[in-house]
Amino acid sequence: MKGASNALLALSRAFYGKRLKKEDYEALLHCRSVNEAAQYLLQKTPYADVIGESGVSAFTARFLEELVSKHRFASFVTLCRYEMAIGNAFYRYFIIRDEIDQIERATLLLLGGNTEIYLQRVNSFLDKHLSIDLFALGRANSLEDIALSLDHTAYGKLYRRCLAAPKVDYFTFEQAFEARFFSEVQALSRKCFSGGEEKALLELLSRVLDCRLIERVWRAKRFYPTSPELYADLTSADAALTLFTERERKALAHSSDVSQVEHIIQKSAYRGWLDGPADKSVEYRLERRLFEECSRLIRFSSYPSVVMFCYLQLSAAEAKNLLRLIEGLKFQVAPQVIAENLILES
Repeated sequence: MKGASNALLALSRAFYGKRLKKEDYEALLHCRSVNEAAQYLLQKTPYADVIGESGVSAFTARFLEELVSKHRFASFVTLCRYEMAIGNAFYRYFIIRDEIDQIERATLLLLGGNTEIYLQRVNSFLDKHLSIDLFALGRANSLEDIALSLDHTAYGKLYRRCLAAPKVDYFTFEQAFEARFFSEVQALSRKCFSGGEEKALLELLSRVLDCRLIERVWRAKRFYPTSPELYADLTSADAALTLFTERERKALAHSSDVSQVEHIIQKSAYRGWLDGPADKSVEYRLERRLFEECSRLIRFSSYPSVVMFCYLQLSAAEAKNLLRLIEGLKFQVAPQVIAENLILES
């Protein structure tokens, strides 16, 4: 078991060492087409295997994005083997996160009348590894259709409870499913870890979950300022995975607008996390700070689970960078504009 733990740590750092470097992004930004970017990834980067195995020579943006996801998932599967070898099931964190993200995204697009966008983005590779049917989500024309697609999964009853709520809007679903994720992560953490490793991982998890919380509160205060029921979980006594104090959580729940939210955050454990260019979204600024935190911990933490978690967070950031870059090339966005939206190491 100790050998497997050491292997998990070493392998996570080895995968991290193969990440795209600044010079790779610089070269990709100067590609003139999606196909040219695919050729660069094939010839110069660790994406060569998955692109070469595809047997394709002319790439669409969507197919290249799917191959990027496949590459990331292959690393995840390899790390999971070592996780299981030491008796841990914490890799379930990433499966559950993906599933809930897909349900929330399908619901948001449907409520916004953009159902065709979801189906255009369905990743056939990812669909094979989740317990939910992504194509059924994409074909849904109503919330009832989404509920039907989830009825035989672990999320069916929860989705139907949301449908039966007095007020059915996106935040009703988001609050319920984020609470479900919070509960699942708590259970996994208690089951899989103990001692110093548990403490270190829980602090990192708290930061990840708190960033999702900040994003949700920020959006709610901007668009639903008179809906106090959206913040019930902030005043709950059961909030172990957070770095916010009970007083700070209640203050967030009762804040009047986003300026007050920012004032509370700047006096919390997240002081400085919202700093950055005013033209950047809150989501972007928080994503950058998490990226910096994981970049630090993957180098200096001695705990295998923390290093693995950081690698998977950083690989997700790399995948997002490539998605932004590929979409930018597809729509012929200026390289400088694309670069401004990438999250890279300082």
